[in-house]
Amino acid sequence: MNVLVIMSDEHSNNVMGCTGHQVARTATLDRLAKEGTVFTQSYTNCPVCTPARASFFTGRYVNELGTWDNATPYDGQIKGMSQHLAEHGQTMHSIGKLDLHPDGVYDGLVASRPGHRNRIDVGAFFRESGEAKPLVEERYQRIGIREGLSNDQLALEETVQWLKQRSKKQQKNPDQPWFLYVGFSHPHFPFYVKKDYWDYYDGLIKEIPQSLNRPFTELNEPLNALRHYFRSDVVDEETIRRMHVGYYALTNELDDNIGTIIRTLEEEELYEDTLIIYTSDHGEQLGRHGLWFKCSMYEETSNVPLIVKGPNIRQGNRVDHPVSLVDIFPTVCEALSIPLPEDVPGRSLLKLAGGETDESRKDFAFSEYHAHGMPVGMYMIRWGKWKYVYFTGGFQPQLFDLEQDPEEMNDLVANPESAPSIQDVLMECEKRLRSVCDPEETEERAKAFQAKTKQELGLESFNVGDPASSGYVDRKFKVPHPEYKIK
Repeated sequence: MNVLVIMSDEHSNNVMGCTGHQVARTATLDRLAKEGTVFTQSYTNCPVCTPARASFFTGRYVNELGTWDNATPYDGQIKGMSQHLAEHGQTMHSIGKLDLHPDGVYDGLVASRPGHRNRIDVGAFFRESGEAKPLVEERYQRIGIREGLSNDQLALEETVQWLKQRSKKQQKNPDQPWFLYVGFSHPHFPFYVKKDYWDYYDGLIKEIPQSLNRPFTELNEPLNALRHYFRSDVVDEETIRRMHVGYYALTNELDDNIGTIIRTLEEEELYEDTLIIYTSDHGEQLGRHGLWFKCSMYEETSNVPLIVKGPNIRQGNRVDHPVSLVDIFPTVCEALSIPLPEDVPGRSLLKLAGGETDESRKDFAFSEYHAHGMPVGMYMIRWGKWKYVYFTGGFQPQLFDLEQDPEEMNDLVANPESAPSIQDVLMECEKRLRSVCDPEETEERAKAFQAKTKQELGLESFNVGDPASSGYVDRKFKVPHPEYKIK
């Protein structure tokens, strides 16, 4: 079978009709969910763009790769998806955002529309300073009507043409499967949208939920630092409303773009023999818990969409087993009948998506964060009904019962009325965390690498704005490989 992976940017799992959202229109994703399998507990391995995509591309965790932040993209020195596929005679075709290092070497990767990161976000080098991101207030003003073609529209046009050409080639050699990755930038900010989408949601959303306009006393010191970094405390109610209009509008446009791809697959008679995987690198906090954008472990940010549809995939299936982005690489390999990569934490999703059980899988999902806005290391374990968040620096962990508390308002560690049995849950969660990495040692490595890179770049003060408009730009810049060997 053929394989098509579509990855969006900043799409929360709960902002789809098939997962219960009542506002955003996602007819195409709802259709794929009906015809395939939805993974309800799918998580990013790092809630920020570049490290998350590195985990997707390699099937490995950030602490293995050393891709700590948006200043240290994956550079190909550790074998990734395209290199492994190339060793077995398969090519990875890529269109749109992939966020790899622009000077890396990626055997087997053919990018018709390069989407590598060529601007360096230096915020991670100042995350212990407590400073707000320079010019960050301007980010909240980047909302409104878009004129002209977006990068996603250009990527869509190339994708349609690629599929049409591939269809013609496949008629000559129908037994040769192909693999295409499409990386969309929506619904990532800035929230510039087409007028018809804007008008629809602007007329629909007249006020903001009261839960977004209150004291956010549930935040601990590290999360309050993150809130200050993005100046989430200075956003007025009308801006919050407009942010929701823009986000839902971009989600709607993303869904329509995916719909165009699905129609093309059908027209070229490729739909029935193609495994389609839809996911996102991370979600959007959208003001919940007083936070915006990403970089947290709350469900809005860490829980990402994952829909799998194709041959031998069970229709209308919902899988509650925890999974994550590292599972996509092995899934692609199995679908293409290529030996699975050795010594990676990810596992193929095909058994679960086919309605079977998979005893080889771990019973938890793992995520970590070492990037801008967060002064300490932050780690997450999603196990059973539990969400466990561990902070370095001596801060107490958080524990949420997502069945009883889906909005994550009752931290059982901070609640003196919690049952004594909570201690047993905490021990089990920490055991799972430490089976992946030593959190303190990992954070020390991250900060040492960031300090070294900051010195090499000659950065003395945090005086640059958003990476979209300024930042360290040098295609000759090499990311030093971490002095760390994979276990």
